[in-house]
Amino acid sequence: FIEELSAETYGLNDKTKSYNTAGIVASSNKLAQDASLSEIMSALQKTYCETIAYEFEHVMSPAVKQWFAEFVESTDSQGAVWRKERFHELLVRAEVFEHFLQKKLPSVKRYGIEGSESIVVLLDQLVFEAAQYGVTDIVAGLSHRGRLGILTSLFEYPKDEVLRKLRGGSEFSDGSPHTGDMVVDLAKSATLNYPGIDSPINVDILCNACHLDSGMPIGMGKSRTKDINIARAKNNQNHTIGDHVLPVSLHGDSSFAGQGIVAESLGMSGLTHFTNGGTVHVIINNQVGYTTPASHTRTTRYASDIAKFVDIPIIHVNGDHPEELARAARTAVAYRQKFRKDVVIDVWTFRKRGHNELDEPSFTQPAMYKRINSRKSIPAMYEDKLIESGELTREKADKVRKQWLESLNIAFADSFSCNPVDPTRPPGWSKLGAPHEYPTEEATGVNTNELSNIGVKSVTTSESVTVHPRIERFHIKPRLKKLQEGAGLDWATAEALAFGSLLTEGYNVRLSGQDVGRGTFSQRHAMLVCQETEKVYVPLNHMNADSQEQRMGKLEVVNSNLCEGAVVGFEYGVSVEDPFTLAIWEAQFGDFYNNSQTMFDGYIVSGETKWGQQNGLVLLLPHGFDGGGPDHSSCRLERHLQLSNDPVDGHTDAMPNIYVTYPTTPAQFFHLLRRQVKRNFRKPLIVAAPKTMLRLASATSALNEMSPGTCFKPVLDDPTTRDPHSVKRVMVVSGKLYYDLAKLKNENPLGEHVAIVRVEELTPFPRRELFHVLSRYDNATDFVWVQEEPRNAGAYAFAAPRIKSMLPQHATLRYVGRSEHAATCSGVETQQAAEHVQLTTEAFDGLRGLVADLVIDSIATQHEKQHDKPASVISASVSHRWASRAVYAAHSSDH
Repeated sequence: FIEELSAETYGLNDKTKSYNTAGIVASSNKLAQDASLSEIMSALQKTYCETIAYEFEHVMSPAVKQWFAEFVESTDSQGAVWRKERFHELLVRAEVFEHFLQKKLPSVKRYGIEGSESIVVLLDQLVFEAAQYGVTDIVAGLSHRGRLGILTSLFEYPKDEVLRKLRGGSEFSDGSPHTGDMVVDLAKSATLNYPGIDSPINVDILCNACHLDSGMPIGMGKSRTKDINIARAKNNQNHTIGDHVLPVSLHGDSSFAGQGIVAESLGMSGLTHFTNGGTVHVIINNQVGYTTPASHTRTTRYASDIAKFVDIPIIHVNGDHPEELARAARTAVAYRQKFRKDVVIDVWTFRKRGHNELDEPSFTQPAMYKRINSRKSIPAMYEDKLIESGELTREKADKVRKQWLESLNIAFADSFSCNPVDPTRPPGWSKLGAPHEYPTEEATGVNTNELSNIGVKSVTTSESVTVHPRIERFHIKPRLKKLQEGAGLDWATAEALAFGSLLTEGYNVRLSGQDVGRGTFSQRHAMLVCQETEKVYVPLNHMNADSQEQRMGKLEVVNSNLCEGAVVGFEYGVSVEDPFTLAIWEAQFGDFYNNSQTMFDGYIVSGETKWGQQNGLVLLLPHGFDGGGPDHSSCRLERHLQLSNDPVDGHTDAMPNIYVTYPTTPAQFFHLLRRQVKRNFRKPLIVAAPKTMLRLASATSALNEMSPGTCFKPVLDDPTTRDPHSVKRVMVVSGKLYYDLAKLKNENPLGEHVAIVRVEELTPFPRRELFHVLSRYDNATDFVWVQEEPRNAGAYAFAAPRIKSMLPQHATLRYVGRSEHAATCSGVETQQAAEHVQLTTEAFDGLRGLVADLVIDSIATQHEKQHDKPASVISASVSHRWASRAVYAAHSSDH
């Protein structure tokens, strides 16, 4: 008994009394204008209290509540014409497929759809309904549960390829470089055609990692980007986000309630730069999570309750009734198209077997599985209903089952010899290639006059915008002065020049993250806020094209909500969908990326290897030990390098999966950003981004360092070295520590005998470039890797074996830096400062002895010349054999 649904609760005791139904029941309902309480109660109970129910009273908007009530009450009374034969066929396909697999491959885990077969009807109706509104594309994120049944029965994934995968084969063609994924993560785009609808519907099925619901924000980013690109291609001037693309996301009941990524994604679903016009969320609610009952998986009544905090209406529907699922789909799509917001369909079903087919569910849910095992299947129940009503004959039903079973048997036989067809490359990606070997660095410089013009425009505002006086004094005027001088350009200026030059070439730039408009360190000011009106002005979006034919790109500055996982996933979706948008995510501090570790591990760095899905996402992770403490100092370079498949011994020229860089000059940063979209392939780029270097006077660049013919350099030689033959110690360093060492070298009377070499790109490790630089120092006997990170962190563990492999015989690589540390660094500023002094001092210890060796070498050489005989003292440098490293030496002349 629910008090809220009892008339007596509201003092309504006379069921024969008549009431004016206006405002009580939708006017389009078949009820008379005056109806008895009993008739009104009957109508409302039929709409809200049978096999489908709705929750929308929690929504704040009166317009939404009114629309929802009128829509469901009126459509419920009108009756609906459903595609019942289509529903039956889909249900039969799903059921027969599961039975077939249970018989042929009983020991293979498939996480089947048995007990939830009506989900296939729901998805089909969603696509069908969306097509009625002119939607041309669906972006579908599927769950593990029922994925194979959905793919084969609805989305026409080749059955022989599915069976090949289930038997242990690859989903890719023979000889493919891709390693594939679990069988329950299969994905291949589909095209659906419906009678009466002229255009086919494209279904883009997301590749997703096994982390539950992690694909949710990726689908959001992908669908938004796809929708915008379709509108641009059609030159749709009246475009509203969601006109062309409908995102659909499937979830399990326990994961929807339990996974934090769900709340993060829902929380940003209505934000200006993240909305995709509304996602239809479908919860496959089989009322148990693995072995855990619902009472232990959430504290709320319904699995869908998390959606209420963002005013999302919810439709609950009994999965035993396929036509009610179709009704739910119709309502959900109508709402989404009307309001362009998310909606949830909570489908109450059951799970016929355990979490997978090898589990025994009655170990933990004995009562539930007694009931499940004693009931008919959903397809069988629906089939009986149609036969009883005369809408289907037994002969036709048997024929459908027989034909599908025959096709599965044929596919099973074919699976032993089939060679899968690799997924087609999405639009836009066909213009790019897949890299098979290390590329040559192409020039990414730009005409300096053009750059200077872009730099001026990057800080030019309209007359209606009042800029904060401090921004005018410390940001705009200094930038204009440095541009005029052509020197001393800082990082923010170089970034603006990279963005602006790409915009003039037609590329779009999307910069996302917390506080990116201003910049965490108040360095960027890519968006200026009027001090009178708070109107936001993005100067780079107000550059004029040089001609009518020139298409200007757009800079989208996205101050994101305060989360990392969902936002990184969203930007990954943007990058996967559009290779010609420079998609960038910037962390407030590099340390904070670890809240999105799933996105890095499961998607960004491994997506191409697993699925053949390239992405060009740029991740700016501010890094550096400057007193910020253990959670504001490190982007965890060691972790990103560990994720690289760059071979330690350099035995192959195959391209690694990611680029990890630690640039030390604004010009290098400029070239990195431009290179990312100018190449004919895409790889994710992780940048250990500057903090203190942003305003470091010595860490600036001249305009001509970005001029035509210039490019990014993976290795930077010591610019202060006068005589390479006098160098006895070579320090190899990456990042901002270079400037501290360079300052000490300049102050050291023996500094001329030291060379400080910067590795700007850590992976792919620049073996040839580094060998070319190191081999210049043919008298060097002491090679040192210096870093500010602890020994068990930073780049040392990754770089050391690669550097050692290219050093001369008898040479070793010493380590100078902090010792191993459990935390990133000390949180005590004085201790951190003392450690820094110690390690930088140690880097120059012992120089006098090395120089003495050099003097002895020189004397020995002179003695040899004077007496025309070998010297009695053989220097270590003479025994070096740089040429023995043929794999590097053979190519050194190229650089």
